[in-house]
Amino acid sequence: MTKKASGASATRSFEIDAPSLRAGLKDVGDIVEKRTTIPLLSNVLMTVSPTALVLSGTDLDSWGERHVTLDGDADPMRITVHAGTLAKIADKLTASDRVRLALTDGKLTVSAGRSRFTLPTLPADDFPNAPDKAWDSEFEIPAINLGAALSTVAFATSTDETRYYLGGVLVHAQHGDLRFAATDGHRLARGIVALPDGAATLPDIIVPSKVVKVLTTLLGRYEGQVTVRACSSAVAFEIGETTLQAKVIDGTFPDYARVIPTQYDGLLKVDRETLVAAVNRVTTVSSDKVRAVKLSIRHDAIALSVSSPEHGTGDEEIPCEWSGSPLTIGFNSRYLLEIMAHMTAIEVEATFTDPKGPVLWRDREGSPATFVIMPMQV
Repeated sequence: MTKKASGASATRSFEIDAPSLRAGLKDVGDIVEKRTTIPLLSNVLMTVSPTALVLSGTDLDSWGERHVTLDGDADPMRITVHAGTLAKIADKLTASDRVRLALTDGKLTVSAGRSRFTLPTLPADDFPNAPDKAWDSEFEIPAINLGAALSTVAFATSTDETRYYLGGVLVHAQHGDLRFAATDGHRLARGIVALPDGAATLPDIIVPSKVVKVLTTLLGRYEGQVTVRACSSAVAFEIGETTLQAKVIDGTFPDYARVIPTQYDGLLKVDRETLVAAVNRVTTVSSDKVRAVKLSIRHDAIALSVSSPEHGTGDEEIPCEWSGSPLTIGFNSRYLLEIMAHMTAIEVEATFTDPKGPVLWRDREGSPATFVIMPMQV
């Protein structure tokens, strides 16, 4: 495939179908830095052999790598090109397009049908590789189980940079389970799956929020087993032809189990969709400053109310089952709705101690997903 033109450097090239190029770039694209003062970090590394294209991206804290099979006639090369630009080109090609990528004099020409693009490149030798690690734990877990557990808790991670150790999901082995937890100090989410073989030696690790987001996207596109490797400073996930490796957060996650109530004075059972619809309606009058919704709970009904000086009041009553004495309590409505969005049962339940104590929400007793929310003063 190599061609030589008089007075010019050798042209090296390869061909790939548009869907394979698009899928490969999508798998590493979310890792690549979108805004950076280091141009190389905005690029994707393309390592080409006769039979494979390896696409790599990094932000120096995480590394993504995707293998794509080629037809065996490609010219070996290593180049980096702007990831976002190449991805946009790939996205606009049709599924039937055959794409030719040719490197000449430091320029990458991308041709498909009657379209032709010429892109600048940067040297591949300076591209940062993922560091080698001695892994303490290695195990396999179904992609659907890992993705569901991460998705269940990720919404509760903190965005407060001063509490950086809350900016990710804690993954650890405990009581014969693999547990996932996230909290921002106002709400807590915990998920539990069966402990995979080999996971008992897993060190407690905090997976950064960005990595969790990328990971859940990858897992959503994959069916099968995921290989997980971890040590105290890093974690790696092998998802089919894609590998994601990342530094973990260097910090100590709080003992979140202490926040989860184990005793209660009242048990509430309520239809989840009915509660969500009612909260959405009464908060129509909420403002950005006032997000509290008040719940006045009695034996067979919950009276929901919202009051805003700017927009007025909203009230609604819905049926429920309540085992305790009458109770009035307030919640941040957005937090309450986010918790409801990650529950699945038709009828959910919550346990209460007092108007100021943490409230536990779950689909049912013994549910693998548990949510805790702190009340607001109303």
